[in-house]
Amino acid sequence: KADEQFINFAYEVAAKSYEKYLKKYPGDFYASRQAAICYIRINNQNKAIDYWTNVVEDGKATDKDKLEYAKCLLENYRTDDAKKIFVLLRNSKDLVTAAWGNAYLNQTQFHLDSALCKVYEVNGPNTLKPEFSPIGYKGNLVFVIESVKKRFAPFSIFKSERSYSFYQAEKVNDLNFKNIKKFNSHIQHKYTNGPFCFSHDDATLYFTASADPKLTKKSSKTKPHSLKQQIFYTEINQYGLAHEEIKPFQYNSFAYDCMHPTLSLDNKKLYFASNMPGTLGGTDIFMCEWKEGKWDTPKNLGPQINSPGNEMYPDITEEGILFFSSDSRPGLGGLDVFFADPTNDDQLFEEAENMGSPINSQTDDFGMFTSRDSKTGYFSSNRKNNYRDDDIYYFVNNKPRSFPARIKFVDSLTSAKIPVTFTLNSNSRTYEKKLDSVSYFSTRVRAGRNILLDVSADGYRVSHVVKEISTADTLITVVMAPKSLKCIQGKIIDLESSKPLAGANVIIVDEDGTEYLDHITDSTGLYKVCFLPVGKEMYIGSQKKPVYFTNTERFVIKKDSDLIKNISARKIEIGKAIKVDNIYFDKGKWNVRADAALELDKLVRLMKDNSHIIIELSSHTDCQGNANENLVLSDRRAKSSAAYIVSKGVAKDRIKGKGYGESVLLNDCKCEGKTPSTCTEEQHAQNRRAEFKVTGFVAEKGKK
Repeated sequence: KADEQFINFAYEVAAKSYEKYLKKYPGDFYASRQAAICYIRINNQNKAIDYWTNVVEDGKATDKDKLEYAKCLLENYRTDDAKKIFVLLRNSKDLVTAAWGNAYLNQTQFHLDSALCKVYEVNGPNTLKPEFSPIGYKGNLVFVIESVKKRFAPFSIFKSERSYSFYQAEKVNDLNFKNIKKFNSHIQHKYTNGPFCFSHDDATLYFTASADPKLTKKSSKTKPHSLKQQIFYTEINQYGLAHEEIKPFQYNSFAYDCMHPTLSLDNKKLYFASNMPGTLGGTDIFMCEWKEGKWDTPKNLGPQINSPGNEMYPDITEEGILFFSSDSRPGLGGLDVFFADPTNDDQLFEEAENMGSPINSQTDDFGMFTSRDSKTGYFSSNRKNNYRDDDIYYFVNNKPRSFPARIKFVDSLTSAKIPVTFTLNSNSRTYEKKLDSVSYFSTRVRAGRNILLDVSADGYRVSHVVKEISTADTLITVVMAPKSLKCIQGKIIDLESSKPLAGANVIIVDEDGTEYLDHITDSTGLYKVCFLPVGKEMYIGSQKKPVYFTNTERFVIKKDSDLIKNISARKIEIGKAIKVDNIYFDKGKWNVRADAALELDKLVRLMKDNSHIIIELSSHTDCQGNANENLVLSDRRAKSSAAYIVSKGVAKDRIKGKGYGESVLLNDCKCEGKTPSTCTEEQHAQNRRAEFKVTGFVAEKGKK
């Protein structure tokens, strides 16, 4: 008798019959298992756990039985007990069971960034009855409410049965609603009306409703018969009034369910849940496209979304992110909400991920509706009273999210895009692509996650890139270095504007005077020379007389490593002070130290490269100490430094040393006066410096 009731989906009645049998035969494995399943089907986990205990203690219990028992423990808030069983099942041959075991080796994954998400119960719609599947519509809220009616002939053996209807509530604010009333009662089925959606122009309403029971019984060739859920649609006007003409979805059937519709932003893709042929288990998420005036054949979204269990309540956002609920994928208990980012492959999604706490709980969480940016929305859950008391909740979610990004591959010198072949590991997918020199690669990335790129290109070194994504990474640039041809290359750049400098003469010689490059830059400022000797000291000079200083710098080409060297050219401006770094003296002294000599040698090189300039080398102190003593000390230091430069072969009439003491401060750190200085040591250090400035030019022969 109990089995007959079970086969006819009368789980509540069947559970009582199994219990009656168990009073005569306590601990019977089959009856205990059936009773546990019955209570799971009517979502009474408190009763189900009483019978699972008998099942798992019996030697006939399978890994799947133990998995269901552990999931039942979760919904009874016995997480630690459930975890012990999950971990023992991680090596199960059943892939779904093993997935749960592996997930609970790292249980914290379900609570990552949970502080960034807040959940609030709404006021107004929620009662002691179940309310679920909320949707925002014209600033208000439309949702489903359960009620109890007389039995549904010709199927139900119950004296009464639950039915479902659409209701709407007027929005006061995000958490408060008023004026609860039925929504378009004239189109609602007398038995059940389930989850629904609106087209994005609010002109069409798609909704779930039960099929005509008489037609179902007449059309179905097999028993048992049950109410089948089907999708219908109708037009709806700007005032929210639905047209009386209701049209069926063309893939409705009396042999299976089609339910929970949701539409893409362009209204050309319809996602829904169904147990039609081709599922991976119970109910799966399907999608069909609008083509040539009708819906194309439904396609199963595949194992990235669907599992051997039940996937239901899909919601597709404007960005193309799919939210849905599953009772089979590893989670916190009951139905959990999952999401999947779209991929570059048409109609495909990344591997679904659990939304985690606090969206998900140890009970049922389902019926998501998200705002445009997916950061706020509504969903339903029975977390408050568990058994058959679904309520509506509002969420604010600031967890790291995915967003569209473009990737380009550029030459390290020219910054021009180049053709490449690459492998990208992003989220849970791997892409292998070829890209030409004018294209970007578009994908979706997740803030806080790493992407891995392996890139190759003709004439370039293979590049391996690991990059952690931030919300600013909408354009990711991968710089490719050319293969080593013993080259040096770069740009001559104006120091002030940072723009390429045209007309600069670039010369490269070795220490023996052998010339390797004599090049005048164009508007790109570029220079390049290859096949240089390895490990040998070489010199690069740039000049643009008479406006810019001539520069000479030393470099060495290393094995298997080209050199990129940009040279900043400074304009010659009469009287403009230029700081000389790292010229230090011992306290109270003015003789040139060895470390100062290294820096002065750079100035010697500048003077020899620019034999037409006359400079003043100045020394400055801070305000600490006697002003007259500071003036004398700085003058001696300046003249000592100038004498060192003359000793290196620079004509003495081209350089003059002069000390300014504390008379030319860079900041307002004065020490004299009634008020003592409050400057920090760092501020005083700014004033202790050496500078040079061009004061004139050497007269050409025959001229003053």
